[in-house]
Order: sequence, then structure tokens, then C-alpha cells
Amino acid sequence: MKRTLILACILLCSMELSAQSQWIQFSFVSKDFPCEEVPKELTISTILAGKDSTIFKQPFSECSKSIEIPKLPGMYSFTVKTQLYQPILLSFEIKENMADTIQLGDLVLKEPVSELDEVTITGIQRKFIEIDADKTTLTVKDNPVLSISSIYDAILKVPGIMPYPGGGFAVGGQMASVYFEGVPSSLSTDDLMNLLKSLPASSVETIEIISNPGASFDANVSGAIININSIGKPTKWLSGTVTLNYGLNQNQKISPSIVLSSRQSKWSWQLQTGYSNNERSNRDTSDRVFSSFNPEIGLNSDRKEQVHSSYFYFKPSATLNFSRRSSLIMNYNGSFGDTKFTGNSMTESPGMVPAIALQTDYTSRNYGMGNEGMLKFRQEFDTLKRVLNVTAFYSNYQNRSKRSNLQRVSEMDDFSILDYYMNINRFYLRADAEIPFEKIKFYMNFGVKYSLMHVDNIGSYNLNNDSSEIFDNRTYSSRIDFDYTEDNLAGYLDLKKKLGKKVTIGTGLRAENFSLSRASNVTSTARNNYFNFFPSFNAIYRMNSLVNVIGTYSRKIGIPGFSQYDPNNSGYYDPFTSSSGNSALKPNFYDNAQFKITFFDYAQLSVNYTHSQFLNLSEVVVQPNSLQTVQTFRTYKNVNSINYFMALPIPFVLFTKGLKFMDEPVEVDKMSFLYIYSSYTKTTIPDYSYVNRNKGMWTLGVYSQFILPWKIRMNVEYYITGKGNYQIYEFVRNRSSFDVSFSREFYEKKLKTSVSFEDIFNTDQSNTRVSFPNIHMNSYSKQDTRIIWFKIAYSFGRIEKNDSEGLNLPNVGGE
Repeated sequence: MKRTLILACILLCSMELSAQSQWIQFSFVSKDFPCEEVPKELTISTILAGKDSTIFKQPFSECSKSIEIPKLPGMYSFTVKTQLYQPILLSFEIKENMADTIQLGDLVLKEPVSELDEVTITGIQRKFIEIDADKTTLTVKDNPVLSISSIYDAILKVPGIMPYPGGGFAVGGQMASVYFEGVPSSLSTDDLMNLLKSLPASSVETIEIISNPGASFDANVSGAIININSIGKPTKWLSGTVTLNYGLNQNQKISPSIVLSSRQSKWSWQLQTGYSNNERSNRDTSDRVFSSFNPEIGLNSDRKEQVHSSYFYFKPSATLNFSRRSSLIMNYNGSFGDTKFTGNSMTESPGMVPAIALQTDYTSRNYGMGNEGMLKFRQEFDTLKRVLNVTAFYSNYQNRSKRSNLQRVSEMDDFSILDYYMNINRFYLRADAEIPFEKIKFYMNFGVKYSLMHVDNIGSYNLNNDSSEIFDNRTYSSRIDFDYTEDNLAGYLDLKKKLGKKVTIGTGLRAENFSLSRASNVTSTARNNYFNFFPSFNAIYRMNSLVNVIGTYSRKIGIPGFSQYDPNNSGYYDPFTSSSGNSALKPNFYDNAQFKITFFDYAQLSVNYTHSQFLNLSEVVVQPNSLQTVQTFRTYKNVNSINYFMALPIPFVLFTKGLKFMDEPVEVDKMSFLYIYSSYTKTTIPDYSYVNRNKGMWTLGVYSQFILPWKIRMNVEYYITGKGNYQIYEFVRNRSSFDVSFSREFYEKKLKTSVSFEDIFNTDQSNTRVSFPNIHMNSYSKQDTRIIWFKIAYSFGRIEKNDSEGLNLPNVGGE
């Protein structure tokens, strides 16, 4: 694991740190419309030293309203904005010994206006995190720690998110899916990571962590969801952000990008484009012991690889507003990737007579091109925000890969070529309705969806040829043509009810039918049909302004990825190593439950339990008295996993001022703090034979911020993961990383700069042990993680947020 969740503490400044509450009561009067039909949105902040900062924001439609805020003395501004009326501007003062309720009286709505506005109450403390029963939302915009980094870096600093072994992210010990604006990414793991490292975090408004996705999300969601929402509605003038990241070690990494947006009358548009050029070095060693021989035979491999990848993306989007209540959103996403691999490996068995000495030199080049389009029509039927969304999506992704191997054994050369062409087409059509009943605090969402995916993957091979001419004149001796089709039809209902001011509960039910078909010229055709119901439940109890108690449950299905079925040899190849899919894999039905307590929003204790009826994991197959290994997949039954997580922020001012600091507003970019987190994960797989006792894995991390002279922020991060088992893998050595960064903002925070030093002690590496019938394996993997990063971002223009318009970060991928 490279780095973890972290961040939370910076956000301590946005907490409501006093248990005392001040109630603000007011009501609305309207001549033209019943006031309950006028949508309103409420935000509260105070004024101090000429600065405003929002501390409360909430949409509502009632004619009368009571709002609870921390009772902190000071002047407050109160701004009410609506879709149809002029803003209402007020101010009030909170004093220490005043009554607990302030009456603002009747507020008159008058003189319709032409543009959609919102209700804002402004204050000193900016709330960077919002906790609900079904999700946790972290604000990235104007966040002094996150906004200078890439989206990839920002995600890893969200409390509870860790890197997933093999790529991607993990939440609660399970791999998480990445969504953009509620749409899942269809990019490969490598392309998705390249994109996230290229996109600037300054283009993101919020990151949502949905640990137990409800009925509105696909049943085929693996674990949690990380949903990325971009900066909102463009202004009438041109605005944007230019970003440049440059990383340096023995290799170079550079990623420039630009985000532009604007609007004219009924039209608004946004453009994101960028490029990344990434060089990296990898080293992998493997010690294999073949236990079916007597005495046992060992093979030791050492592989070194140099990777050069370039990635370009072009993502325009536009919104056409037909009226105040209807709009059409159009997104296009284009991307192109080019990755070159150059490597060599040495495989030896010095204990054998005669000894084996295999040298492999290889080159590989992958070209990937993606084109995606989305149309989304949104219609509000009345001022109570009854909404219908209809979305159509199509994507095409093509990948061409050419690999050449030179293998030398006992001074004899063999030549092999492995070429692939993959074509993936995806389509879905969905309709979603939102019906709120504000008077009784009851909310209902329901919808239907049909999706279709078709995959063709053609592998062409010429293995162990005695002529190098096949490299220049690529002729093939065998071919595998894999065809995969998946379609599903689903309907869902989500219900949510607020019980008083402290309790909110939600429940949902999704019915979904999956049809799978897979065939190739080397395997028989297989068809499966799965239909089931998938319930979900969530609840939150807000004990007070400081403590939340949350419980969630969901049932999901995990359909094996098409690559797990594919019989093509798509992994590393030499005379002793190959790979293939498994057409007999079963889908996983799993139940996931979570219980969490949060304090001040950022301190938390949580436990997550998952029972998987089936779980598909990697397996190495070796026949008795053979030295050839085949990397494939296997279905394990009745797998149980439990994850504990703890996080505690400690502001240093606590040691100088004691608890008195809790009565004072604090600005995050002026606060020094320490954030401590720890997690423990244990997975039990009854069908797997562990080499040693199955032990869970601990992770301990510390993230801190120090305010230095000249407004420089220094952030220090350290984590260590102990020995233990993760699924079938036993980590036999600790893994750790130590990072330091320095950042500063200029020109009213428009220019942001940073210098960071990652993995200073070069200890971010993986050492694992795994065992299968007839073979025991010890593996070591190391990438060039010790890097110096220089990052600069400049923002210009102004940005307004309008949640109802929906022009956000172009959707990357689809279902």
C-alpha cells in the first residue's frame, strides 16, 4: 500500500466544536405562489474580520423553518435565494448569554427573477465533510490540502480509502469502484489510474464515499463506490484551471492539463483536456518450489522491466437549458493511450542436474483508444423538485497489443509473438424519478435500466519458433477468438424517511436479471441467467452536533469480469509461465454490513463485515511432475471478511490552549495538527490451505500538518502495514512509506504550488507468499516509488455551483 486515507484532520476546522446550540427560526410569505412550492436552499455562516465562511447548507421547501447551529458568539449574515424571487439579505448577532432561539420573523418573497439561486447563511467555519446514512461527502474545492494534488492523490487522502493490491482503491478492505458524476468508469485499471493522476483535484467539487451502495446502484458493484463530482455550473465569463505536475527520479513523469468552462444564456459548456507521460521501472522476483517432485525442485526468476506510457484525454461537455425546469446534458469522452514495455528475466534452477538457465528478453506495445458519449435529459415537474432523468450512454474501447519474446536456453534461441485485438462495446438506457414529500420528510426514488455489453478478444500466437523473422513478418500458428455478451434488466425503489431531527432511515429493493454468454474456438459455449432481489438498508442517529451513529446493510452480486473467463494467454509468458481464464467461474452473492460511530465528523470507529457465498481469486495451476505454471482463477466458497477502522485527529493547539480552543473558530490553512488512523482486516477462506496460521493485517498511519513561516504548509505522512494475510496472500515483510510535502498559495489562492518527496526511504514494496497444489511461491515486487514531485496550478475566472443544472466533470466510462 502506497499511502492511505488520511486527510481528515485538516477538516477539523470545519467541525461544529461546541455542544451548545443556537436555533434560528423564520418563515416565508409569497403572494404569487404557495411558499411550500418554492424550492429553497439554506446555508449558514458567520462574519469575522471581513471574511465569510459557510457552516450550514440545506435545501428545503417548508414555509417555516428552524435551524440548529453552534452557539458561537459573532455576527452572522443570512442570505436567502430562490429560483423565482429576489435574494433576501439579513444579518444577526449571537451573544454568549442570549436566548437559545433567534426569531427572524416573516421573510417576504417578491419580484420574480430569471436565474436559479440558492439560500446561504455564511460563517467562519467551512465544513469540509458531510456524513449521511448512505454516504460520506468530502469537499475538495478550496480544501488547502487537497486542491494542489491530482484526483488520485486526493482520493488516497480521504479517510478510509487505501490503495488496493494490484491497482485501484480499497474501502473497508474491499476493492472500490470509481464513478464520475454517478456513472461508473469503464476504463481499464491502468488507464483509469493514468486519468486520475492527470486530472487536477482543483477541478473536483466533492468526493463521495458510498461504503454500502443502495438499490439505485447496479447490483453488480464490487464493494464500495468512490464517486467524483466536479466543480459546478460555469459562469458567464471564461474560467478554468491550468495545472502542471512533474515527477523526477531515475525516470520522468509529467502531466499538464487544462479545464475551461463558460456559459451563454441557455448554453453552458466545459472542456477538460490533458496529457501524461510516465516512465517507471519495475522489478519482480519469484522463488517457486515444485512439491510433487522428490526431492523438491526450485525455480528462481528475476525480472526487470522498463515502462513508458503516454495518455491523452479530451472531454467536452455541454448543457442546453430548455427552460428553468428542463435541460439536456451532452458529454463526449475521448482518450488514447500508448504503453511500451521493455524487459528481461532470468530463470534458474541451480539445484537441478542439468541446471536450467532461461533468459527471456521481451518487448510489448499496447495501443488503447476509447470513445464515449452520453445524453441526459432532466425534467423538473414542479417547484417541489419532482424530477425525471432519462440517460442514454454508449462507449467503444479498442486495444491492440503486440508482444515479442526472445528465449534462450542452453545457447539455443526460441522466438515467440503474442498479439491481441480487443473490442468492447457498451450501451445502457435508464430512467430515474425523484419524488420528495417535504412536509412529511419522506423521499422516494425509483427507476429502470437496461444495459448491454459485448466483447471480442482475438489472440494470435506463434510460440517457440526457431526463426526471428516472425518479429518482422508476423505470421501466426494458432489463434483464440473469445466472444462475450452480457445484458441485464433492472428496476429499483429507494425510500428515505426523517424521524424528527436526529434519525434518518432508508431502505431499498432492486430486482435485476443478468444474462451471460461466452464462447471461443477452444472452449464450448456457456450461457447463464441469474435473477435475484437485492435489498439495502441504512440509518443514522445524530446524537448531537458532534456524534453520529450509522448502520448500513446491502446485498450484491459480483459477476466475474470477462477477462476472468477469457482463455487467451494475456499475461507474462515464457516456457515455464502462461495464463488463461476459467469459463466455469461462478458469480459471487455477498452480504455486507457496516456499523460506524463518528465524533466531530473526522474521528471515527467502524467495523465492516462481509460474507461472500463465492469469491473468485487468482490461482496457479501446476500438474504433477511438471515445471509449467498456468495463472488462472478459482471460485472459493463461504468467504468471510471483517475490517476494523479507527481515526483520531489531534490539533496541536489543544496542548497550548486546552479545550478553550473549541470555542474559537479555526482556519484550516493556519492550523497544525496530527491525524492518526489504524485498520485491521482479516479474511477467512475455508477452501484455501494456508501455509502458516491465517493472521489479519494491521495498518498504522500518521498524517500531520505544520504551519511554517511565510505561510508555508508542511505535510508529513507515514504508514506501515504489518505482516499478515490478505485473502490468499501472506505478506511476509512489513510495508511502509514516508512522504513529505511543502505547499504555498499566492495571489488570493489563485496560484498554488507544492514540492513533495514520496517514499523517501524507498520502503514501499511487496513481499508475499502463496501456496497451491504442487507449488509454493515467494514473490517480491518493487516499483520506482521514491519520487520528487513539483506541482503548480493556476485558476482564473469564477465558478458558481448549481446542483440542479448538472454540468459537471464529463462522465468517464459507463455501465
